[in-house]
Amino acid sequence: MHATLRVMTGAAAAAVLGLSAWTPAHADPMNAKNALPIQVSCDNGHTYDAVANGNGAWTPAHDLNSQAILVPVSFGEVTFTVYDPAGNIIDQETSPPTAKPGASAHNKHATTGCDFAGAVTAPDGSSFSISGSVVGFVTR
Repeated sequence: MHATLRVMTGAAAAAVLGLSAWTPAHADPMNAKNALPIQVSCDNGHTYDAVANGNGAWTPAHDLNSQAILVPVSFGEVTFTVYDPAGNIIDQETSPPTAKPGASAHNKHATTGCDFAGAVTAPDGSSFSISGSVVGFVTR
């Protein structure tokens, strides 16, 4: 069971913690392979419906309702949870805060703190959720 968590956590963590790769404006990032929808609520007063579909741990997220890109600088604790088809928690893990070395924003006044959450359901009915906090900046 713990191996299942590690596999699902690794795949989803790469997608969510990476918070998505940039997708051209004409592409539909929601239909990209491994797309993970996440809602990001920031202290800049905005809430973003974003998609994470990158493979790296530090790639940006694409807002589905605009051309905004959310670029992470550091993460607070992030919780990964795996559920069985009945909704029971199979496993849960919380990763410690982390920051990308040398990636502090060039203009620290432009960063914003955000909370995020996302979930996916497998064909067998099991599911995976992720939630946490991130500091980053938003491009337009």
